[in-house]
Amino acid sequence: MEVKEEKDVSVFTERTEESSASQYFQFYGYLSQQQNMMQDFIRTSTYQKAILDNPIDFTGKVVLDVGAGSGILSFFAYQSGASKVYAVEASSIAVHAGRLVEANKADD
Repeated sequence: MEVKEEKDVSVFTERTEESSASQYFQFYGYLSQQQNMMQDFIRTSTYQKAILDNPIDFTGKVVLDVGAGSGILSFFAYQSGASKVYAVEASSIAVHAGRLVEANKADD
């Protein structure tokens, strides 16, 4: 039986160049990139329909939106009756997403 030793470095860090990760999160931190994705009507409306037309999958549930970006999918989950929505975003767009939550009084 092999015993795994504790490491100080994550698998992500081992497999990813720092500059590559930095560029990735910088790209998704641009408001213009978030705007482009939200203005893709087919993409956004398909997600919206899938979430809002299936409240049985969301009502009273806890939702984790990893890579939430602007938080649009988190808002759809909230509208569909999720009891709690955790929107996790590593890029700087998280600041703007937080403002949207506050402005929509969805931070309860």
